[in-house]
Amino acid sequence: MGTSIGWLAVNGKSADVVLAELELVRNGQVAMHPRRGFSLALPSGWFVVVSRFATPLIAEDAVRRLSRGCTVVTCEYDDHVMVSSAACYMNGLRNWRAEHDGGEDTRQLAAIGSLPPAFDAIYARIESMQDAADAEDDDIDHYYSIPIELAQSVTTFHAGLPASAYGVGTCDGWSLVEATATPPVDPDLPRKARAAVEKATRPWWKIW
Repeated sequence: MGTSIGWLAVNGKSADVVLAELELVRNGQVAMHPRRGFSLALPSGWFVVVSRFATPLIAEDAVRRLSRGCTVVTCEYDDHVMVSSAACYMNGLRNWRAEHDGGEDTRQLAAIGSLPPAFDAIYARIESMQDAADAEDDDIDHYYSIPIELAQSVTTFHAGLPASAYGVGTCDGWSLVEATATPPVDPDLPRKARAAVEKATRPWWKIW
């Protein structure tokens, strides 16, 4: 199985405010690992909301609004198409962005703005790894990890690490506000009919 995920991290606003502005509510679920539909408050002060690749939560307009009065870092990647990106927004403006599209070229990287201090070291290490892979004719795309590592260098967060890696017990589940208002499916309906209704009313973020 491949990895396809999107997340945003906010510094400067409380978890409750972030959830309210994103129109999300806690649903009482918990998980040991961050995954789609869960959030995590880091000791570093960042509050992370995990969703999916190309989620509306990380759309440009949505993130600009959310970043008013705070800092927001976004990261999304899908290794089925070898696309990864990370960006930082402050007070409604984008501060930097880095994006890689491996379908275009293994060494493709578009990076603009005031990139994090760790960028030069990350890039030099990844470039060296790619040189070595190319010399051995290994079909590996190391540049794919540059945006992911950039986002982690700022927030300390990586979706591949468990909550315990940050000294946190669990991740908290969230749901869309409008999803919580969906009436329950009639239990008297036939099984196939119930399944069809549940599928039709499933929130956009819950694709499993």
